[in-house]
Amino acid sequence: MKIHDISMDIEPDMLFWWQGKKPEMRSVMRLSDGAPSEVTRWLIGSHTGTHIDAPRHFLEDGATVEQLPLDIFIGPVRVVDATTENDDAITAKTVEQANLNGATRVLFKTSNSEKRLTKKEYDFSFVGIAADGAQALVDAGVRIVGIDYVTIEARDQTDEWPTHHILCGNGVVILEGADLRNISDGTYFMCCLPMRLKGSEGAPTRTVLIEGLEWSK
Repeated sequence: MKIHDISMDIEPDMLFWWQGKKPEMRSVMRLSDGAPSEVTRWLIGSHTGTHIDAPRHFLEDGATVEQLPLDIFIGPVRVVDATTENDDAITAKTVEQANLNGATRVLFKTSNSEKRLTKKEYDFSFVGIAADGAQALVDAGVRIVGIDYVTIEARDQTDEWPTHHILCGNGVVILEGADLRNISDGTYFMCCLPMRLKGSEGAPTRTVLIEGLEWSK
């Protein structure tokens, strides 16, 4: 059995959505100053690092983080290597060719993992999921879908955000910022638990994939 941590490090100088704010960390108590312990204070957004988007992110009456059933986040997950030479968006054809076979948890590995996710600067050439790809995932019964960049939206769709609207509007949870550099195409056991931020539309997660674990269907 092997455990793969696919979470991004949360740190002040990290990759972040270009219109957002990076994390801030301040020291509250220091051992070096004679304090009895080390204590830090973090200021982070709900969409920091590896995180989920709950339906509330794009739907006014959508479920918030603490309202989501935990079984969405724990169980077998299909990792699909959708890397293409031209960094094409993930489309309905991509989903069809992946042969998901009823998988309800799906992660897409793209060129983002090697080219973009580890950079500190935002890269506007990222690979995302096209609107028809999102609808195909909904039609296939997927409950959570993830990708290896800080947004799942296709790069030419960030004016109208159709992929987010389709997924959130159909109750599909989104996982963004999954580090899939060392993950091969296949099926794993996923544990992806978001922070229980009451009333929030998103939350950071510590997400792991377990290889070689037997599970009941």
